[in-house]
Amino acid sequence: PKVIQVTSAIPNEGKSAISMSLAVSAAAVSGQKVALVDADFRHPTITRFFGLEKASGVVDFLLGTAEIGAIAHVDEQTGVHVFGGGSKTQNPPDLLGSERMRAFVEFLRANYDYVVVDTPPVGPVVDAAVMSPLADKTLFIVQWGKTAREIVVEAVRQIPGDKKIAGVVLNFVNEKEARKYGKYAYSYYYGGRYYKSYYVD
Repeated sequence: PKVIQVTSAIPNEGKSAISMSLAVSAAAVSGQKVALVDADFRHPTITRFFGLEKASGVVDFLLGTAEIGAIAHVDEQTGVHVFGGGSKTQNPPDLLGSERMRAFVEFLRANYDYVVVDTPPVGPVVDAAVMSPLADKTLFIVQWGKTAREIVVEAVRQIPGDKKIAGVVLNFVNEKEARKYGKYAYSYYYGGRYYKSYYVD
């Protein structure tokens, strides 16, 4: 798979950090030409991390106000080509499901060895499900010991396509606690607070 979508069931599971790690590893270790795309237009963590808040980004290209060449920013330290979110939008699903988004992904597929697309969590919004058909595989990030299995199962079911899920990353694993609880342990803890203020403008 060349185009990898990264998502999670709920916010704050570390999906953006994993996205960046995948991109940097592919570029630095494997020497691949890598594109890192911030498609979480509601909570653009990658855009902020690379200081691209005021730069044109994916939203601007999708709206037709910027060309692809103007939204690609090469990180000098890692060599990763970062495509920030760009301008704010009130309609992320419409943009992600547009023909222009399809053309953008096809451009990346043709011009890069590896493409990592960070998308919002599946639980609160439909953005990740809309983006999924354009990706080859979807990688699911789950916070160990926090996110209940039922929540993960329901989120995975919302990703369309047979065999679309490449795998699950258990993030924030406490190895000491994992050894203590054993192979089949997990927590049912889950609260609506995960959604609160996540998408506040």
